[in-house]
Amino acid sequence: MTIWDNAFKLKEHGLNFNHNNNSIKTKIGLTKEQLLINNLKNIAEEYLEIENFKKKITKMCLQHINELDFSEFISYPNYDIKEKYFKKEVKSSNISGLKVVSVDGSSVVKKFMNVDFSFLKAIAVKYYFYKNHSSKIDYFPDMSGFNNYFVKGNFINCEEIAIEAKVSMDLRFMELKLLNELIENKPDIDFIIIDGSIVIMPINLIFAKNFEITKIYDELLKEYQRLYINCEEKGIILIGSIKDTRTSALSHLIRDSIMLLKPNKNKLTDFTTINYRQIIDYFSDLDLYNRLLKKSERSCIFKCKKEIDKIRDNGIKKEIPYYFPLCFYAFYLKTASYDTPCRIEFFMDEKHSLEESIKKADLISSILLPISSYNEFYGLPIPQIEAHKRAAFKPFEINLLFNNLSRTLNKHGIHLLEKRRMRRPF
Repeated sequence: MTIWDNAFKLKEHGLNFNHNNNSIKTKIGLTKEQLLINNLKNIAEEYLEIENFKKKITKMCLQHINELDFSEFISYPNYDIKEKYFKKEVKSSNISGLKVVSVDGSSVVKKFMNVDFSFLKAIAVKYYFYKNHSSKIDYFPDMSGFNNYFVKGNFINCEEIAIEAKVSMDLRFMELKLLNELIENKPDIDFIIIDGSIVIMPINLIFAKNFEITKIYDELLKEYQRLYINCEEKGIILIGSIKDTRTSALSHLIRDSIMLLKPNKNKLTDFTTINYRQIIDYFSDLDLYNRLLKKSERSCIFKCKKEIDKIRDNGIKKEIPYYFPLCFYAFYLKTASYDTPCRIEFFMDEKHSLEESIKKADLISSILLPISSYNEFYGLPIPQIEAHKRAAFKPFEINLLFNNLSRTLNKHGIHLLEKRRMRRPF
């Protein structure tokens, strides 16, 4: 839904949008003059009004932080927020002697009329911190931290979306396999950062009957299970650090929690003066918590991504004999004054207590703060940044690999035909 549509929807709910031009009946297809004189100005004004409402909600939440107490709901099985307040302050740890590993990968797909080639690369970096700002760095699987490639031909004709799914799973499998081999061969690791989610991705219904994809998916599940078991057995903390996300899961939980508290004339009165339920729909989690958190603060923890239950219980993948007795949690942590929070994910054994989950979130936060505060404008953990720099494909790498492949095919009289969009004569 666009801002234009949302503005119309907000107007229906009694919020103050007075732009008569922005109705559903507005003419589609405008001249540049109409856009510049009226339409763009109206859209900007609508967005400004939405921003004003967002600021009001943020101010109310901060003013009523002690009244927004979710204690009475935490024990409910279907209530996913697992701390009493929506944010808390955390402190940095002394990380001297800590051994932190981060893994990242990248992929490039070359698409032709009859075949596609995927080029994959995954690198792990290991930091040994002497002090908070002094460290030794090792790279895996090679000393230079560049050479860990995989090239695959997608010869079976299929839709582009299926190719993208295969490439995504191949890349994640490559990253996890590298991590597992590192843990099993060099087990002196305390903390692992995966770039992205640590939660198993559910197989899309569209691909459920694609034998090749389900085969890759089964292997990926085994590698996830291997990683979870390795981390539990070796006492390693495994987290997923997600740079950018548009999810609204936590903001919607906050909205529902305010509703459960029942604002009235005696408590949380400010929330009765504004349509907070509708306005919170405009927030992503990052947007909301970027406004609520100060540096060195984190959000409440909440249960996230229950995909493992879906994998385990739905009829599509019942043949998978792997059971994951784990609970996954997420929270948002602000590590730099002028950057948005990071979404952090971690797992617990299913038999854990709530206090153990909160302690683990505090411990993770205290470790991340000193290794993510090198730049006030970019708050990712430094091992994650280094892994990304090493894993990112350089143009010369792709050219070297692809040109060598092309020369071999050309010797046998096979010339790859690019898609029409890439070979326009004009």
